[in-house]
Amino acid sequence: MLRVVSWIVLVVGLVADAPAAGAERARSTGDELSRYVSSPRNDRAVRREVKRWHRTLTNGCVAYASTALRHLGVDIAEQGKLDGDGISRLTRGFSRHLEDHLGWRRVTDARALRPGDLVFTVDVVPEYPAHVFVFHGWVDRRRAIARISDNTGHRKPRPLFPPEGSSVDPFAYALRAP
Repeated sequence: MLRVVSWIVLVVGLVADAPAAGAERARSTGDELSRYVSSPRNDRAVRREVKRWHRTLTNGCVAYASTALRHLGVDIAEQGKLDGDGISRLTRGFSRHLEDHLGWRRVTDARALRPGDLVFTVDVVPEYPAHVFVFHGWVDRRRAIARISDNTGHRKPRPLFPPEGSSVDPFAYALRAP
């Protein structure tokens, strides 16, 4: 009988310490990134800083994302390079730095995106993404229209799989913060 009571106490203690069903997962750098650039004030601060060091927002998607991450204390050197690619200026270097050096995980299923994931798009050059943006959530999940922030806009809608002939590059993969 004592053994049964001990097991009951142990199980009750474990259940009491376990997260409640549906409890929120711990906040990640991705969660913080989405929340940070969702603020118009923070978005403007990131854009100002990008213009200061990158000199333009044109072709500045990596500059935007890397600057936003630096605002959160993530180690991405403004002038850093990886195999000749600027990790704060070029999509391939940025993506590889996040994955290989900072432990970000690749997500290949667009339906599995979470706020704060960095989404990379397809380009004609293999392994060289065309664009990167911060995913905030869905405008229309069924049609895969995301709410995003990047160097071209704040919390704007963007199709992940645009129709044939569109000038918008489709989803290739995303990176998720550890």
